[in-house]
Amino acid sequence: MDSNQTTVDYSTLAREVRKDVLSLIHKGQTSHVASCFSATDIAVVLYENLKDGDEVIFSKGWASALYYVMEIRRGNLNREEVFNTFPNEPYGALLEPPHQPVPTGSVGHGLSVAVGIAYAKKLSGEPGRVYCLMSDGELNEGTFWEAKLLTDHLELKNLTAIIDANGWQAMGRTKDVIKIPSQGIEIDGHDYKQIEEAIRQPCIITAHTIKGKGVKMFEDKILYHYKHVDKETYEEAIKELNA
Repeated sequence: MDSNQTTVDYSTLAREVRKDVLSLIHKGQTSHVASCFSATDIAVVLYENLKDGDEVIFSKGWASALYYVMEIRRGNLNREEVFNTFPNEPYGALLEPPHQPVPTGSVGHGLSVAVGIAYAKKLSGEPGRVYCLMSDGELNEGTFWEAKLLTDHLELKNLTAIIDANGWQAMGRTKDVIKIPSQGIEIDGHDYKQIEEAIRQPCIITAHTIKGKGVKMFEDKILYHYKHVDKETYEEAIKELNA
């Protein structure tokens, strides 16, 4: 077997993560299930490959339910505590968790924070890579471009930014709001092998994804960027994920 070939069953893990995310959002009667689902395959591969000293910044903080589920699985958060309090304090619907250094409900700031952490690691010789999971809508913000320029200037080889390019942002198709070319290397954000190979590199990755991936009624629609998951929707979605 190729030494770079994975033995992890990412598909099963991703299905279980989507079920947990769906349950958490339904229980909390909050939103952004489609935003979480588009990034689930990326997050599953990323978290399965984290090493000592690695840090993850969720710049797309509205995908907080996905972050909490991944941190529970990593052993950093208590499942019962999160499920009993989300989306209330300290586990907000926008990302303000105890294990991330900055709230990221306001878009475009996560990469700047990641650059600062990566640069501090570089100066101190501290091991570990910094990963920043972003949205394509964030590329509308000037802070992204400033952080990108600084990343290149500082030669931060310990930083990987992953753009969850699902083609939607708050008010419409990303290409219709402000059309921005893909950044860095381009991959299929639902192809586990492509994700696994890409995250090993110090770069910006544009991961092309489908918003709401995994449940047909959520896929490629802006409705479930905002709409909460009611009982009927939850039961139908869980049935599909269990199929």
